[in-house]
Amino acid sequence: MTDDRRLYEKNTPLSDPPAFLRRARAVEDAWTALLDRCRGKRERLLEMPRMRLARLFALAPPPSPLLVSRLGAKELLYLEGLFAQWQPRLRSAVRPAKSAAELARPISDLERSCSRFNARWLAFVGELDLAPLNKLREDYNRYYLLEKECALWSSRIARMGFVPKRPATSDDVLEEFPLLEFGF
Repeated sequence: MTDDRRLYEKNTPLSDPPAFLRRARAVEDAWTALLDRCRGKRERLLEMPRMRLARLFALAPPPSPLLVSRLGAKELLYLEGLFAQWQPRLRSAVRPAKSAAELARPISDLERSCSRFNARWLAFVGELDLAPLNKLREDYNRYYLLEKECALWSSRIARMGFVPKRPATSDDVLEEFPLLEFGF
């Protein structure tokens, strides 16, 4: 063992992870924190679309012929998927619809609610400050390999599995939390 290596090991605290691991963790923690913030905002913005969907399905539970007559198969399948995911509950009972005409307004309300959600969600995502996260990613790309090589004493091992982080964009957030596909 070289003198440099002995000196490094002697002065490196055993309880503290190496710098390259702290750096990688900081990048992941920043992304997770951003997603958590987005998830919370999205949940609040989805309150009305959830309520509208619950009301529509209370009026005509799928696969009600009344609902099938008002919506296309693709739209109905999409809404059923949202309903299963969201599991919305109404606070009061709703009498089932007796005709397809009774569903026109609830469908229109749901479409408008989804459109408003999309507009608000796009505005929120567009205003996100991704600069701090992207600075962490830039520093990760710049220093991670160097720090790992210093810790492992091998540039070959340090490069193994390394994938540079690209800057985060609004599209990355929209990929995690997409717009609603109903109501355009």
